[in-house]
Amino acid sequence: MVRRNVVAIAAIVIVVSVTTIVVAGLIADRSAEAPASTTTTTSSTTTTTTTTTTTTTTTTTTTTARPDVERIAMELDRLGLEGQVREVLMFGAGGPEVELRIAEELGTTCVGGVFVAGTTGNWSPRGSIDAATDAVTAIATASAACPTPPLIATDAEAGSRVLKVPLTPLPSPATLETNHVADPGTTSIALAPAVEAFATELASIGVHVNFGVVADVDAELGTYMDRQGRSFGADPAVVAAITGTMVEGHCAAGVAAALKHFPNQGSTVEDPHRLDSFSTNDPDAWASFGALPYIETRAPLVMTGHIRYEGVDNGTPASLSGVITSWLRADLAYDGVIVTDDMHVMRGVGSDLTPAQRAIAALRAGADLALFVGVDDAADIVAGLVAEASVDAAFADRIAESAARVLRLKGALGLIPGASATWFDWCGAPGASD
Repeated sequence: MVRRNVVAIAAIVIVVSVTTIVVAGLIADRSAEAPASTTTTTSSTTTTTTTTTTTTTTTTTTTTARPDVERIAMELDRLGLEGQVREVLMFGAGGPEVELRIAEELGTTCVGGVFVAGTTGNWSPRGSIDAATDAVTAIATASAACPTPPLIATDAEAGSRVLKVPLTPLPSPATLETNHVADPGTTSIALAPAVEAFATELASIGVHVNFGVVADVDAELGTYMDRQGRSFGADPAVVAAITGTMVEGHCAAGVAAALKHFPNQGSTVEDPHRLDSFSTNDPDAWASFGALPYIETRAPLVMTGHIRYEGVDNGTPASLSGVITSWLRADLAYDGVIVTDDMHVMRGVGSDLTPAQRAIAALRAGADLALFVGVDDAADIVAGLVAEASVDAAFADRIAESAARVLRLKGALGLIPGASATWFDWCGAPGASD
């Protein structure tokens, strides 16, 4: 089965090595990757006679919690249930004044994140960069009094097809694939500074997170991502190499990049914006094919798609499936932030659930951030999550766990004083979180 296949690969390359959040009573301590600081005090007593010398040594060990762990725990306590609920939600809308629309619905802009985009999707022409910057600045200003500022996210992929803020585009995915196949070394050397410059433009606008690194592997010609021209091809090793460079370039610019669309939108034919999207691969095929980019590329976030597998979790989309999420969390040992694809207008997530029920299902499945590119139902979503957590202690713990991961990412991005970037190995440097 998929778990046995993937674990064998994951034992070679660990996707993310990060310290697990320790929050008393809320979150279980799942690893010893970031050991607590230890102070050792040694006292010695020596007794001497004419014939024998005896030395007695007593060692006392005192363990203290890391300051950054305590900082996140303190932030969770300060937020309370409703604040934690808002922390696991990201809302957005096209065009300016998104902060006003969120505030009108919620009475606050204090949420986990805000997604920005142009009025009709891509924010163009390039001359509108000032408008995009002004929109992000307005969000930051409106959120100045929040316990923690929201993550500002957008979607800026290679090429120009999906570029929701005005930037100098990277080469198209097809060009990057062709160049890499022809000369992998030269392509990687040339791409790294180009991606860093691209991400630096994002940072200059005020963007913290880019949902723009496509890790989908085309299973065959004519799949949705192949028709869109948004993937880096059909060779998992090529896709993994390019996505790795993309993530590293963003990290160098101080921007967190997300891999998408887990497990693999490259194996679906239908457009998930319009229809249910079923994979043409079974889970075992995914484990030996579509999983490689997620094994070899360590990213601070992974976006789950609305991808369904016949016979897996009753055909539940990946974004709402605990079984499919476990391929990432358990089989690939991933402990970064899991964000859903948009659950506001994309029909692939299903129409049988209310927006609040979608958010609840996504969080129960293991997501940390539920993304809604729309604000119409924001108040109902928050109220629904609070109500569910108020009567279900396990779900309340699940929200606290996810809120802690979101706060950890914010700390790594410098948005929470006292929560250091070295604690969250978000740039993938081995040992950075030790």
